[in-house]
Amino acid sequence: MSFPIQKTSVSQQVVNYVLDLIDQGKLKPGDRLPVEREFAESLGISRVPLREGISALSALGIVERRQGDGNYIAGFSPDILGRILRTYTLLEGTLADDLFEARSVVEGAAARLAARNATPEDVSAMEQDIQAMETAIPDYIDGKKRLVDMLALDDLFHLRCAAASHNEFYIQFVNIVHMAGTDMGLYEKTYGRQPEKYYDSVRFHRQLLDAIRARDEVRAQEVMCRHIESVRDNSESAEQPQTPN
Repeated sequence: MSFPIQKTSVSQQVVNYVLDLIDQGKLKPGDRLPVEREFAESLGISRVPLREGISALSALGIVERRQGDGNYIAGFSPDILGRILRTYTLLEGTLADDLFEARSVVEGAAARLAARNATPEDVSAMEQDIQAMETAIPDYIDGKKRLVDMLALDDLFHLRCAAASHNEFYIQFVNIVHMAGTDMGLYEKTYGRQPEKYYDSVRFHRQLLDAIRARDEVRAQEVMCRHIESVRDNSESAEQPQTPN
């Protein structure tokens, strides 16, 4: 590895340089990077920007730092993808419309795959999630449960559906879009002002689980997309000014 790089935005170029080597197959998971002094000399840079670049790669999960043993290219994990995408949604100020579109595409596809791959244990867990939500709704409407508890129950079902796809990419993507929606406060007004809307969600969850049980992939995807479109409509409705009594 002796391809000197330019000294402009050096730490970023270190990141790009390592990523290029990975892309070219010259670095593979488990490969050890050169020791700091040799690496810096081979690139024609000082150690400070090299450390910054390696730190950035480590923060993303691409480089694994082993105490007393150096830096290694990490094995692939969908967590890496999740970390990058979560950072992107925070930095780019994702819009609500974009998020709902992403949910429809990703969760619809995950639901379709869940109908194909779900195990009896997955189905049982989803059934328990629905029952827990059904039980909690009256208490929430009566003010005995908090909104944050209801949002957690709703998220759990969606994440459980993604897990039933048994595809790590979908699991990560669904987790990301739900975290982004929570961070953006998309659902607080919807279910805070209209708590009865949770009954709609439960009905969709039940229809979705029925489709998964029946191994009806098309139906599962269609129900999930309609569910997300309904949540989107409710969110937009909740944003409208409230009419005084």
